[in-house]
Amino acid sequence: MNQSRINRVKGVEKITENGAMLAKESVQNCQQRLDEQQARLVQLSDYLQEYAAGLGFATGGSSQAFALQNYRAFMGKIEQTIAHQKTVVAQIQAELIACQNAAAEANSQHRSVEKLRGRFEAEHNRAQDKQEQIVNDANAAQRHHNPLGI
Repeated sequence: MNQSRINRVKGVEKITENGAMLAKESVQNCQQRLDEQQARLVQLSDYLQEYAAGLGFATGGSSQAFALQNYRAFMGKIEQTIAHQKTVVAQIQAELIACQNAAAEANSQHRSVEKLRGRFEAEHNRAQDKQEQIVNDANAAQRHHNPLGI
């Protein structure tokens, strides 16, 4: 194994490391968006409950009918908004799952490249050790045949 092969794998390793880092950031961003949208859904649901519980109708003929009509229209709008928000939350949840899967794949690729680099380095080190041993054996053999160095 030569050093240039190890260096090429190190370059790929940096790329996969960067990809894994970006994928992790994407998961974090998506999770943050999901948390925000879920909080908004809770806020809307709470508002609907508060409005439904707190509204009292005045007694008296046509004004009560008009207030009831406005109340129903407003409640319908809030319910539509809640339904839309539930759709938004579901979409972001699906997006988060996709981001998590992409991050897992990016991490897997990075670990694979790390292992490959480790194997290349181990093979390179073994080759260097073997070459060093050959040189040491040759020097020892030379000293054995010519102990005085003459």
